[in-house]
Amino acid sequence: MRIAHDIFAETNPAYCACLLATFVRAYRTRSGSVPDITLCYAALPLALSGDLAPTFERTNRKTGLLEWLRRSPVIHICLADRVNGSLDIVTEAIRFACFSKLLAINTEGKVALGTSSVPRLLKVQLTQDTQNIFDNIDHLGHWFALAGSTRTVFNLMGLEL
Repeated sequence: MRIAHDIFAETNPAYCACLLATFVRAYRTRSGSVPDITLCYAALPLALSGDLAPTFERTNRKTGLLEWLRRSPVIHICLADRVNGSLDIVTEAIRFACFSKLLAINTEGKVALGTSSVPRLLKVQLTQDTQNIFDNIDHLGHWFALAGSTRTVFNLMGLEL
């Protein structure tokens, strides 16, 4: 049996916009503030990368970014390429999220939740793997918020702003 991998579905702007809204909600819940837009460019490719899915196993919202990175050094391999390769996907997701009012970008370059929200029952209608991606980006939102500044998050991951 041959299994087809649907890249188009995984990079669909509406789907990615819902993931980013989940990330922003988690970040705001943990820190009380909203994330810089640059954090979206790191969070989305990390959550969508199927090869990194096992690194999220046995983690929760309290695990923390540093502990997750320490447990799985494989995350650092080609991370900059992964982030750079997904720039267009993330940009389209942010645009879609802003047009659909899931997210709003303020004058400081921070991403806030918009007036619309991700449907409550969306997650339960998805496959288990897709539900896991929503859980993973939720974890990243909490972990990035706990890490402190955007610069700290990028430094921990070995990325440059």
